[in-house]
Order: sequence, then structure tokens, then C-alpha cells
Amino acid sequence: MHKLNSVQGGRAMLRHMRMVFILPFLLLGITAPTAFGQDSRTVAAEGVAVVQQGAMDIARDQALEDAQKRAIEQAIGILIDSQTQVENYQLISDKILSQTMGYIKRYNVTGEVVEGTLLRVRITAEVSLQKLEGDLSAIGILLGRVHKPRTMIMISEQNIDKEVNAWWWKGRGAGQGGESDIGAVENSFIDTFTSKGFEFVDHAAAARDIRVTRAYKVQSLSSGQARRLGKQAAAEVVIIGKAVAKTYGTVGGGMISVQADLSARAVRTDTGQIIASATSHAAAVHISEMSAGVDALKKAAKKAADEMLTKILAVYAKEVGGTRPINITIQGLTKSQFVKFKSVLRKQVRGIKELHERSFRGSTAKIQVDSKHSAQVLSDELVLKNFGSFAVEVTGSTANTLELRVTKKQQP
Repeated sequence: MHKLNSVQGGRAMLRHMRMVFILPFLLLGITAPTAFGQDSRTVAAEGVAVVQQGAMDIARDQALEDAQKRAIEQAIGILIDSQTQVENYQLISDKILSQTMGYIKRYNVTGEVVEGTLLRVRITAEVSLQKLEGDLSAIGILLGRVHKPRTMIMISEQNIDKEVNAWWWKGRGAGQGGESDIGAVENSFIDTFTSKGFEFVDHAAAARDIRVTRAYKVQSLSSGQARRLGKQAAAEVVIIGKAVAKTYGTVGGGMISVQADLSARAVRTDTGQIIASATSHAAAVHISEMSAGVDALKKAAKKAADEMLTKILAVYAKEVGGTRPINITIQGLTKSQFVKFKSVLRKQVRGIKELHERSFRGSTAKIQVDSKHSAQVLSDELVLKNFGSFAVEVTGSTANTLELRVTKKQQP
């Protein structure tokens, strides 16, 4: 009976200690620097296990496994904030913490202490941030924190049997190239991105919503043109580019060699920011020239899509775990009011890390802030702030922009 009580007491103490250990790791997500461009991060962690009936070896294995999970939790805190960890704790536990070996590249045991019926094991572990980032995005956590931006693809595509590129936004009756169904390139992009939880604007909906004038009926859209068309279709990100396949002669057995080149970039429609770009080259052979062209285009598209997906997720993860740029336009204010507004932003608004003044003309000011919070959270806080002799109201917002207007302060 004494042994049973001792074990039960040890388990209760272990549950309490685990909560104590987990809390600093959850809080780490608030202040941890982002780590993009790094493949891994070395962290220190401690695990605990109950020693039952003197079985020290079993307890040591359990404590080591616990320490590895704590190390992974710390690494997750680098990529996402503490609130996201708490909200998704069960999902993270089931999908990520249950398979520690896939994330820890190597580890060293740095200490071991026995305290009554408890064994503590301390380690340093090198954790793969790249794999963590990919798996967090795969279970929808990263995209959920950036509100799953709606994406639209506008990549023109030219296969061997076409004289000019085909692109769906050209419209009916527009001549060669004409209106095309989703091509090999676009299909490859959609398959790659939807596997990570991205949502796309489909062609039928976009064709109804956007008005394509003659100036936009071109094979290679500029970032500005793509931004304006994307806004009409309520897309938050537009992937634009051009893909071309060319024949490079025959090889043995009458097979035809075709090579494809593709260039693409992703543009935010609210700010015009280019968040990713890629170029790719691929080759394919087939007895059919057209089939070889399709295969080459698919291969080039898969390469480019994989590269762009990695870059876009890195941007999103940085914004979730660190700061994001938010463009703010304020209308109807004087210079002195602008000075006061900037002072309140710097000193009284949570999560503002940097403030950059872009312009002040007439009664309109434009600034950019690096914020740990979304534009929506920032707007909610600004309308409640005390600016002294004036107030501000929100006239418009997107995921990355705010439009404000100065108003008279209402008397209580």
C-alpha cells in the first residue's frame, strides 16, 4: 500500500511539474525570434518520469522521451505564438508531439537527477524547423492564423501546338490563345497548394466578378495589373507568370524531346507586396510532341510551385510567430495630430515593433508598422485609444492594411 501511495503521489507530482514545464515553453512563443532561413534550432529541455519499483532504465527512457517532446514544443514556439499553441494543443499533440523522432536530428544528455520517485533528464536537441513548419502548415495551423488568404492563379501557358500563350482571363472571342480551361501549369500549382490548405478563387467565379479591359488582355501581367484584377475577384494573393514549352528535336526510338521554362511570382492584392517568386526549367520526352510538352510543363510547374509554397509559408509563419507589415492610411488630420497619432502607436499600442512614416501630404498620412497582431486586432485597439483632442474611426481594412479617418472626440 505504501508503494502504491508513493507511485500515485509521484504521478500527481509529475502532472503538476509538466504543467510548470509547459508554461514557459508556451510563453516562449511570445518573445522568441523568428528563424526563417534556418533549417534547425538547438534548444535545451528537461523531461521527467516516475521511477516505479526501482526500474531506473524504464524511467530514464520515459524521461528522455518527455524531454524530446519539450524540445519540440520549444521549437514550435519559435514558429507560432503561445495563443495558437494553446488553442491547438490537442491537434499539435496528436499530429506532431506523437512522432518526436521525425523532428529531432540529434541530441545530447547533459544531466540526470533523481528526486524521490522522480527522475529528471536534461538534454540539448537540434530540432528541424523546416519539417515542423511543413507539418504545421499541413494541419492548417499556419494558414488559420493568417485567415487562409484566398488565392488566384493567372499564369499564361503555351504548349507546342499553340502559336501564343493561352490564358483564361483573356475572355471569349479574343482571338488566338482565347479562353482556356485550367492548364497543366495551373493544375500543378493548385494540387501543390491545396495539399497545404490553400483556398483558390475558381475561374467561373472570377470571370463573373472581374472586368478585363483591353489593357489587361496580355500574356504577362504586371504586378499592378494582377493586383487590380485580384481585388475585383476578392482574392488576397495572386500568382502571376508565364510558361512556355519548346521542342528540342528527337531522341532514340523516335521520342520527341521538349523543354519548358516557367517564371512566376505571388503578389498581395492589398499592399502590392511580392511575397515569393520562382523560375524553373524541366524537360520531358514522349512519342507525342504535345504530350511531351504537357509533361515538361507539369514538371516545371511542380518545381516552381514547391519553391513558391515554401517561400510563402515562410512569410506566413514569420508573420504568425513574429511581426507582419501593416500599411495604415489616415485622412483628415493636421501635422500636430499626426505627431500625436504616431506617439500613441509607439507608446500605447501593444505589439508595435517598428513604425515607418511613408508620406504626409495635405491632410493624409501614410505609415507602415511592423505589428505582432493582425490589422483587425490593431484596428479594434486604435478606435478605443485616447488621442486627446481627436478620435479615429476605421473606414476600411484588409488583412494587411488599415484605412482610418480623424473625427471629433465625442464628449462624455
